[in-house]
Amino acid sequence: MMTEPGGGESISNANAQAIEEHRKIRELTERLGHAQSLVDLLRRLQELRLLMVPHFTDEEAQGGFFDVVRTQASRHLGAVRRLEREHEVLLAEMDRLAEGARACLAGPVAEVLRQAREFARRTQEHEARENELLIDALYVDVGGGD
Repeated sequence: MMTEPGGGESISNANAQAIEEHRKIRELTERLGHAQSLVDLLRRLQELRLLMVPHFTDEEAQGGFFDVVRTQASRHLGAVRRLEREHEVLLAEMDRLAEGARACLAGPVAEVLRQAREFARRTQEHEARENELLIDALYVDVGGGD
């Protein structure tokens, strides 16, 4: 619904939406920086990416933020070009970070967890043999079961 000539209300709504998206991106990147595990990191990266991809697309679209700046404030053309390039770089870096986290989980972390399962299995077998010896020695040989 445009009530002002030239779509002033639509631009105001778009600006408010962009500001809100920037606030959410700041919040999510803050949370990302405090991830406590690789699984947590991957979850936070996915959440951030789901917000950033459409946000970047909207900014770069015809009639989007960058287009408005190019047509209304051409002195910022260099800044717009840099920001557009950064979009691609940020998304690629996010993907590399997620790939690295997944590789760790599938590689070194998975191997440590496999070793822990093996250790647990061997310890359980050891304890079972001790229990068998205890029962055999105390109840059969010593006669504690009578």
